Amino acid sequence: MKISGQVALVTGASSGIGAALSTQLRRLGARLVLTGRSIERLSAVALPEDLVIHGDLCDSSFRETLIQRSLDHFGCIDLLINNAGYGLYAPPTQAPLDDVRAMFELNLFAPLHLIQLAAPLMKERGGGMIVNISSVAGRLTLPWLSMYSASKFALCALSEGLRSELSSTGVQVMTVCPGYVKTNFPQNVRGTAMPASLTNPTHFAITAAECARAIVRGIEKGDRTVVTPGSARLLLLAARLFPWQTERFLARFHRQLEQQA
Repeated sequence: MKISGQVALVTGASSGIGAALSTQLRRLGARLVLTGRSIERLSAVALPEDLVIHGDLCDSSFRETLIQRSLDHFGCIDLLINNAGYGLYAPPTQAPLDDVRAMFELNLFAPLHLIQLAAPLMKERGGGMIVNISSVAGRLTLPWLSMYSASKFALCALSEGLRSELSSTGVQVMTVCPGYVKTNFPQNVRGTAMPASLTNPTHFAITAAECARAIVRGIEKGDRTVVTPGSARLLLLAARLFPWQTERFLARFHRQLEQQA
């Protein structure tokens, strides 16, 4: 997809990957709709030509308002980037169901609703792209973030089904599975506090700007999936080739995290 002149709606745009994506897309000439909960943080990211709409994506009426205001302002939506989300640090046997439901509302049902609102508009125009920001945790279950993994697995499945549904319409679907990115994600995880070894960036981590550049390259090339960085691709390859060994390794690491807590 040629990005210049396209209208891009970015959720979770006030920080992290969303903010970095906004910068990259703007640099390439996209017209931006930026949304998030904090008007102050959105204002710090946005430029005067951007359309800024703050609100809670867990509210279905806000999602409808977001799409309508985008159409009223720009007349179309060419690129929908479902980036907003958060994690839950709690084991499946103890995770509060209300917290799990709330996380799924943002990580899965909000993207699904926005897709249902935006995809028909893209189909009418014969083109567009939907980008769902999942995670390596959406391809490989991280036992210390099992419920988060479940929500991101669901988002990956949604993307694959959507790609099949839209295959003859000109609307593209891309799934993004980042590994460890240096953002405030660990600080925003719900549940109990995460161990320090997970909240501090490791030498395998990339910056939000590096992640955003990989996503933009994927958009321009029309990729089906983007996995970044290279260490994340190696981890997923190891999981496919050596599933039991990878599972044992992750279980052992999880036990070490529990001892730190």
